[in-house]
Amino acid sequence: MGRVKQILCGIRDGMAYAFSWLVICTVAVSLIGGKNAVPVSFLIKLFALCLWAVISFMVCFKTQRIQKKGFIFSLTLFYILFIPVEVLMFFAMHIFSGTGNPVGWIVFGVIVALSYLLSLLIDHFVMKRDAEVYTRKILDYTSKKT
Repeated sequence: MGRVKQILCGIRDGMAYAFSWLVICTVAVSLIGGKNAVPVSFLIKLFALCLWAVISFMVCFKTQRIQKKGFIFSLTLFYILFIPVEVLMFFAMHIFSGTGNPVGWIVFGVIVALSYLLSLLIDHFVMKRDAEVYTRKILDYTSKKT
């Protein structure tokens, strides 16, 4: 029961952060664009997108079985689960109305590719170095103990 409570708390916290942040951004973009209101239908779709993102995140990064396969596996699975839904929701929210404009799709693709590349670089350089340090410290500790 404790694991279910932990997952539900993670979903609650993730939704509070993601949805509030995106609502603030949506209101700011609307005001800059000269609109005085954000349609409720848009907010409902935004809520659904945030809910799917948080659930995908919880499944990919917080379940023990998937965590054992490593960070890159979790990240790749998250991208596979989330990006197709994100694109469909962008169409449903008319962010890329019709077929979308090439500039919008290029910006979207570059953001996705750069974030994935940045994650790979962090995993390769930072996490690998930290893993080596932790392994060395554990070996030092166990050698002193025996």
